Amino acid sequence: MMREKELSICIGIHHIATFLGIWEGIYYLAKGRQNLFRSCVIFLLTTFQSWAGLKILADLQTGRSRLEESYRSLDKLKGNREKKRGFLWGLVLSSAVFKVVPVRLLGQ
Repeated sequence: MMREKELSICIGIHHIATFLGIWEGIYYLAKGRQNLFRSCVIFLLTTFQSWAGLKILADLQTGRSRLEESYRSLDKLKGNREKKRGFLWGLVLSSAVFKVVPVRLLGQ
């Protein structure tokens, strides 16, 4: 499927985006300049990211990687290697954008 280094980079991007999303949500909630609806949505997004962050920390403690297990299941998909790599990178980048951008847009 992918080289281990490339897979580690994908996982790292995902983890960093998760923790940035948590930090950003806390920042905008503490800033408190949004209306009630936006604050509620930011709170929900931050709660979901915090749950994901807790799972990441638990995985790091146990040495398990749920993301690596999920990425390995891509190997079972039909298609050539380059399509699988493109699909994986698309998933990683879109999840990173989803974890960071909505909170920033709602917080401003």
